[in-house]
Amino acid sequence: MKPRKSTYLLHRWFGLVVCLQLLAWSAGGFIFSVLPLDVVRGEHQAFAQPFDPITSDSIDALPLPLRDAIRSMINDDQDIGSVTLCDRGIGPFWEIARTDGSLIARLYPADATPAPPISSNDAQHIAARDFLPSNTVVDVTLIEADPPIEYRKGPLPAYAVEFDHPNNPHIYVHAPTGEITARRNRPWRIFDFFWMLHTMDYTGRDNFNHPLLTSFSVLALTTAASGLLLWGWRIKPRRATAGI
Repeated sequence: MKPRKSTYLLHRWFGLVVCLQLLAWSAGGFIFSVLPLDVVRGEHQAFAQPFDPITSDSIDALPLPLRDAIRSMINDDQDIGSVTLCDRGIGPFWEIARTDGSLIARLYPADATPAPPISSNDAQHIAARDFLPSNTVVDVTLIEADPPIEYRKGPLPAYAVEFDHPNNPHIYVHAPTGEITARRNRPWRIFDFFWMLHTMDYTGRDNFNHPLLTSFSVLALTTAASGLLLWGWRIKPRRATAGI
């Protein structure tokens, strides 16, 4: 039995709706590929300095040992932007950072003497405290260079703490501070794979602004637009035949 004329008509209208959405997706992809993300966010015109230099009044309000340590750093031309007392899971420490946010020193709270980078055991404790399910740590690896793709752009050195769990979670802990800088698991890796296919950046994964994506966006736009034109040209003669 041959399909009815109404079936063809319904198929054609569904095709038109889908084509319009594909055209919108393609146009969006083209815009994404030609507008750099830092321009969209306004970062190219931002004065990227999270802190102003710490003032003398702020230094005077600190405990005496810490006050002396900070003044010594300033005398060594260190640009002090923040002084924070924080506990990341292994006890409280003073963290001294520059105006750009980068860490200068981590100090013991009692006497403001320098604390060493966190150990492998510290990293394991911090990660286990952060990971809600109670699971066994199976591996702790210190990464000092060439991080895996799932930790791209993450600050180094860092510990990768792996848990025995069906989702194969890795928690990344910044070695100088003990800060958790990334959480990765199997759903994240699946998402990241399809994100790579979406951006067509098969190495770094996060770059929208490259010729391959722009070229395919233009090709998709041309294909969708030509499909709409062909759809219109095909229906026009039938209207003329019908005397419309």
